[in-house]
Amino acid sequence: MVSAAALVELIGPWAEGAEPLNEQLATALARAIDLGLLPPGARLPAERELARELALSRTTIVAAYDRLRLAGLARSRQGSGTRVAARRPGLTQPYLASLESMDSDAVRMPATTTAATAATVGLLTPLVDDAIELTIGALPAGSIVAEAMADAVREDLPTLLRDSGYDPFGLPALRGQIAAYLTRLGVGTDPDQVLVTSGAQQALHLIGSQLGGPGSSIVMENPTYIGAIDAFRTTGNRLVPIPVDDDGARVEVIGLLGSSAPVRLVYVIPTFQNPTGAVMPESRRRQLARMASESGFQIVEDLTPDLTLGVDSPPPIASFDAGDRIITVGSLSKLAWGGLRVGWVRASRDVIDRLVAGKIVADHSSSLVTQAIGARVFDRLDDVAARSRKAAAERRSVLMESVATRLPEWSWTEPKGGLSLWVRLPGTDAVAFSRLAATLGVVVRPGPLASPDGGFHDHIRIAYGSEPDRLVDGVERLAAAWAAYIPATRSSRPSLAVSV
Repeated sequence: MVSAAALVELIGPWAEGAEPLNEQLATALARAIDLGLLPPGARLPAERELARELALSRTTIVAAYDRLRLAGLARSRQGSGTRVAARRPGLTQPYLASLESMDSDAVRMPATTTAATAATVGLLTPLVDDAIELTIGALPAGSIVAEAMADAVREDLPTLLRDSGYDPFGLPALRGQIAAYLTRLGVGTDPDQVLVTSGAQQALHLIGSQLGGPGSSIVMENPTYIGAIDAFRTTGNRLVPIPVDDDGARVEVIGLLGSSAPVRLVYVIPTFQNPTGAVMPESRRRQLARMASESGFQIVEDLTPDLTLGVDSPPPIASFDAGDRIITVGSLSKLAWGGLRVGWVRASRDVIDRLVAGKIVADHSSSLVTQAIGARVFDRLDDVAARSRKAAAERRSVLMESVATRLPEWSWTEPKGGLSLWVRLPGTDAVAFSRLAATLGVVVRPGPLASPDGGFHDHIRIAYGSEPDRLVDGVERLAAAWAAYIPATRSSRPSLAVSV
């Protein structure tokens, strides 16, 4: 098998164009296959391993490998990973040509490593055995989740086992709990308007595939949630970015987009926007709901990062919806625990019927046992959310204090909530820096991953779901990477962050 480190060295500096990173990576791999550098039968690194080496999301690697498979350049088999397919003359050339505006420099072969670079690499020993991943904006489970698990297994399992196990809409008890929760937030909801999904990520993928798809345009905040970009892009949608300010999405820009492309869906995170932590004020939410009603597009509002349960935060956009134009997505991942994989969609019944068709194709039904646990978590949702808010606030303070102390050159706006810090690094290629940071054992997400158009090259996203001491250690490693990065960028030597 080709190791992740060897593959990165083989393809050289590849992420220098404006195209999505998964496309650029797939093109670089296709070029290596065409040149014979990756022979037929060669096993590519595991997706998670390559994601760690490149400091990218696993979904980006999955999308790149999918492109190779669709082009006939790779094949996968359960248990044996992804391998280079048998070569057919001229196969890669049409594939490479199909990527419009691809900069040939993005796939050029790496220059020979100089002695100076090699000596410096020797001083930067990767700390891969104890890597600190500041990429997950979610908290570990608390005691309430553990108790809900025990109670569900003891009290609910006997009844569940008499069921067929297939309920694509979701467990009725959980749908009722979700409907009551949304009604409490000001969004009157009937259980029939709720579809339970395997996390909010599946909800977004279903929306992208069933309500959008090839030829559809989805307006998104810029920056935004990385998983939403992946979900909508891999289902063939055209992503249309709109700017974000301290009050969230600039909704007035949406009205200017009709002349360039028909808008079908608008995806926003109104409360604790990911990654900026901004909160959209009520006036802007009302304006957006009114625009949807007048223009005929649908809004997808993602409430996943909102831990407030309606306290000290504006009502959801759907509370101002007079014509069933709002689709609300939520999850227990931030409120309770990401390991539950309990998410939901609230929409009109006809929209739910369209989404459930995709749900049946995807997995027939989410786990009934997990849903039973989720229903019991809802029984104590106030306590769960209070614990999560407290933990998030403590971690946020620790992270901001550490970054301010160790990296005073960096700048950010204090987030109002959520679980990520959106940081600007002056004069920095965030992709190159994040790769260098990974060699020192700390993983962060570079700004372009959170941008529908690949922008924010001087930003990184630091998630603070980890324990406080891990956050402090992670910032120490980021400071070490910064100290190594700055001299390297001012030197005439090849950039360490690109060549490692």
